[in-house]
Amino acid sequence: MAGTKDFMHLPFSEKVTGKPRYPRTTVPGEQRTNQNMNNRASHGGQLRSQAVTLSRFWTDRQAKRQQRQLPTIAGGIPFLLEIEPTTDVEFLRGLGFEVVCDLAEGFIVVSTEEKDLNTFLDKVDGFIVNQRGAGNVAKVYALYADEDRLSRILSETLYAQWNTLDDEADYIVEVSVSCSGISSPPNLPNQRVNETEEDYNARIKGKQIEYQRQVDELIMERQTQLENIVRDYEGELITSFIEDGDTFSVTIRVAGKGLRDLVLNYSYIFEVSLKTAVLGEITVENTQNVTDALTLIAPAEDSPIVCVIDSGVQENHKYIEQAILAGDSVCLIPDETDVTDRVRNGGHGTRVAGAVLYPKGVPTSGEYQLPCFVRNAKVLDRNNGLWDSVSREGIIETVVKKFAKSKTKVFNHSIGEGKPFYELKHMSPWAAKIDEVSYNDDILFVQAAGNMGIDIVKAHITAGYSYPDYLGRPLSQISNPAQSLQALTVGSISHSDFENDDTVAMGKIGEPSAFTRVGPGIWDSIKPDVVEFGGTYAISKTTQDINITTPPEVCTELIRRSPEGPHSSKDGVGTSFAAPKVSYIAAEVQKVLPDSPALLYRALIAQSARWMVDAAALDRVQCPTMLRRIGYGLPDVERATHNNEYRATLITMNAMEIGEGEAHIFTVNLPQQLRDLGEDYNILLEITLSYAAKPKRTRRTYRSYLSTWLDWTCSKKNETIQDFQARIFEADTTGQNDGQFPWVIHERQNWGQARDFARPRQTLQKDWCVVNASEFTDEFCIAVRGHKGWGSLFKAKYALAVSFEAVENNIPLYEYIRLANIVEVETEEVRIEVDDFTEAN
Repeated sequence: MAGTKDFMHLPFSEKVTGKPRYPRTTVPGEQRTNQNMNNRASHGGQLRSQAVTLSRFWTDRQAKRQQRQLPTIAGGIPFLLEIEPTTDVEFLRGLGFEVVCDLAEGFIVVSTEEKDLNTFLDKVDGFIVNQRGAGNVAKVYALYADEDRLSRILSETLYAQWNTLDDEADYIVEVSVSCSGISSPPNLPNQRVNETEEDYNARIKGKQIEYQRQVDELIMERQTQLENIVRDYEGELITSFIEDGDTFSVTIRVAGKGLRDLVLNYSYIFEVSLKTAVLGEITVENTQNVTDALTLIAPAEDSPIVCVIDSGVQENHKYIEQAILAGDSVCLIPDETDVTDRVRNGGHGTRVAGAVLYPKGVPTSGEYQLPCFVRNAKVLDRNNGLWDSVSREGIIETVVKKFAKSKTKVFNHSIGEGKPFYELKHMSPWAAKIDEVSYNDDILFVQAAGNMGIDIVKAHITAGYSYPDYLGRPLSQISNPAQSLQALTVGSISHSDFENDDTVAMGKIGEPSAFTRVGPGIWDSIKPDVVEFGGTYAISKTTQDINITTPPEVCTELIRRSPEGPHSSKDGVGTSFAAPKVSYIAAEVQKVLPDSPALLYRALIAQSARWMVDAAALDRVQCPTMLRRIGYGLPDVERATHNNEYRATLITMNAMEIGEGEAHIFTVNLPQQLRDLGEDYNILLEITLSYAAKPKRTRRTYRSYLSTWLDWTCSKKNETIQDFQARIFEADTTGQNDGQFPWVIHERQNWGQARDFARPRQTLQKDWCVVNASEFTDEFCIAVRGHKGWGSLFKAKYALAVSFEAVENNIPLYEYIRLANIVEVETEEVRIEVDDFTEAN
């Protein structure tokens, strides 16, 4: 188990650093930009006409507001632009616009304080006559009417109600405001000659602090502006303002006329949505008795601490109390201090904490040592719901601030909205806050994917979508905040083949639970990341009456709040109870690697995960279906914490940082006796990159949401280290996809077996394949590469894991690889200067 000293993970022996080069690729929309450059008078004249029309529109609107004596709204005026889809939006600042938010397919919301658009029109006139410095006008394709902007910043539900809003009725909405300003974020400075690493890092830190100071000043100014507008309409701020980088969000209550005026005229708003309820599972009543003959042993003194953010915990429960750090417990429900779980029929947070402590069920006899400590953060009420006055992202911020600096690296968050996230145009404030604290504080959030209630499952079946075909319909998608790129999102699989004369389990052992929400995640990322056993539903065999139930045979065993029933039972199902089983694995990894970053814990959990079917037996339709339903599969605590005789895993032990335009190459030495085994010996090769970068909510797609985004690539079949380094640093594209290993996902869409997916779309990038031992060379290489995101000043942090496993358990791989990769001194880094290589043409 976790304490095993044999077969521990091995460190990489060497890292080579250099500047990667990439092959030239066609940019979507570039052809249209070139056409605009070649037709300057026509394109410039069209933009001028659109700009003048919109300027008149806003002049008239503001005049009418003054005539009606409506409240003053400070700030600029908003526009919707269409630009070259993949270009860096920062060029718009040079045209006199502040970028409010990035939307799909090249649409951008901008703001300007120039009602007459003089700066933009001057640039257009300069473009028409081919004036130096005006060429970027070719990347602006069109300006659109305000109705087009509204359809893109309002949630689908709110937009559907927009024209029928009751002027006098109150609405509760969550408003997100951009505060990027008119200055571009600073770039990462170059290291000066003879400047020490310490001085260089201090200079970077100073620039980051100054950038955030300027953003904070603008945030305060716009918070005051928004608050004044809401109060002028006699509304109220229900939650406090929560900042997230250069944005903030707040929940307000305001009359329909005030909401309409605010959205139409406050130019810095980039998202408005109706507040969605947060409700967790409530199980059925249970009065059965359970035999109690178990002797409990407290966690070891140096055990990890898992924070459970939920409905509170019954802290004096016999099966939990020795693990609870009661002095640290906190209740974040307004005007309450009670930290006890009050959810009826056995509780919710008590069950979640129990699943962390008893991931394989509750023993009935013998001795059992609790695996970790638990901190209790109560945020859900007795109905297992979250109050509107409680800021969801504020909870994340508060709990992390309280516990992250005191040994807690793992946070279990079995909370989510009751509907899919897909209405959201951007990363939600809730999910973005998880991303932000994961980057800043070296922590891991384990997040439940969300559940479909029996009513939703029945509706699918009634509509003609049977199990498991309805898993993939829009209503089955993961719920907010499970789309967070940094959270380890956990779905559920069935542990039962239950069937009797009348009823059958919906899903056999290892198949997706009937209620589990599925992917893809935001921007077609892989979600859920992994799955665990969380039970399933059972359905009547008769087709005349659909009856869906949860008999004990399909439920997982969980601790219950007592004494209103047994101390534990099989009467609950849900991803809420699958997630804490993964939190347990994370705590076990922390035991063996206490000084390593939480990013490595996430990497090793994904690295340990497996599908219960061989990917090679699936076609290119079935593989992506598996990814959407169960992600990387079921993790295993044994593989996550150590190896065996036939498996070897190499890892980056310490926190790694990489910036835009950098590449790190890691090498694994493979001994001759392994490579000489011949064609009858197959190796399972698994690679996982886990990284975090600073998020920016106003951006859309992973490439612009993250300050720096990463990908990895590795050696091809029989590729030498010299050829690999040339491919990375010289961008040798000859036979680009030739000789690649048969990866399940691959670095590009449709290259792998799971079509429609690609590794770079997520911050947890696992891939695997089976390789013949004879196809390796003496050095296997993996390159981690940094790419341009929204702000190079903020580097990405990452962890890497690579595993080799004998498929037939017939090769003593661990000892072979350990001896070939012994690290006798501190890990050596070799820096390769760009000038050492010839530039690619």
